[in-house]
Amino acid sequence: MSSRTIYCAIIFLAVIGILLTAILIPSSLSYIEYYEYGLKRSTITGAVDTTKVYSGGRYFLGLGKNFLKYQADAHHEHLEQLSVFSAGGTNESIGLAFLIDVDFTFVLKKDEVGKLHEELASSYRTVIVSRAKDAIKNEAIFVTFNEYFQERKAIETRFARAVAKRWEDRPSLHCALDQFHIGRIRIPEVVAERQLESRTQHERNDREAFLQQAQVERELTAVDVNYIKLEREKMLRTAEAEANFTRAKAVSEARQIMAEAQINGTRMLFDAAGFVNQDHMMAFTYIRTLRNRDEIEIDVSYLAPDTVLRTKVTG
Repeated sequence: MSSRTIYCAIIFLAVIGILLTAILIPSSLSYIEYYEYGLKRSTITGAVDTTKVYSGGRYFLGLGKNFLKYQADAHHEHLEQLSVFSAGGTNESIGLAFLIDVDFTFVLKKDEVGKLHEELASSYRTVIVSRAKDAIKNEAIFVTFNEYFQERKAIETRFARAVAKRWEDRPSLHCALDQFHIGRIRIPEVVAERQLESRTQHERNDREAFLQQAQVERELTAVDVNYIKLEREKMLRTAEAEANFTRAKAVSEARQIMAEAQINGTRMLFDAAGFVNQDHMMAFTYIRTLRNRDEIEIDVSYLAPDTVLRTKVTG
């Protein structure tokens, strides 16, 4: 064999090797996106290696190998019109039946993706949602109807804990709850009408209580007004009585002063006129008393300086 033939054979083999390398190496590489997990799988037998979980990147697996991929970022689930029962008024009864919308997200635990595949494979999402529904329904029977509207945040936290706990029950679902939110709450028309009637009746009761309170206030106001009027009347009468007393006292004192003045004046008159006879004094007092009376006229006769008897009418 000539050297030329050997040289051509070597070149041929080198070209074949390069071609095989260019074909086989890309075929042996597998890619995982940043939002995915991967388990190595044989494309020939379909067997999956669950001992190691791969995250985002490029890997050389060899020929006949690729990745079975699982979602690494959050899974979103929407439960629309999930039927639940609220707690009843007593321990022996169930409350109202109504519908709620629920949204939640969960993530797979990376280290447990292999076990997830062994136990649930591609049906894991259905099982997770089913257990979430069971947890919500089982917890809802301990929550009263009004709490859904008055303590919404607390109920969301309560349901989220129930769901997370239910997922951990054996066999574990190898996932973790991320976000949980209660959406719209739909109540039956009968219940809505009953609630509206209850609220309306409550407003009627408040209105009646207000009217009764207003009537009580009016009566109390009337009592206060009457009390003020009585106090006013009492004050007026007291003031009038005190004024009458003061007036009567003043008149009495004035009369006393006038009487004393009259006595003193009469005494001075008697002294000036030289009246010493008691009869003359009594006669003078009698005549003066008669003269002071308006309804009596007295004719007084006296001797004038011209020795003429004259009469004078006094009254």
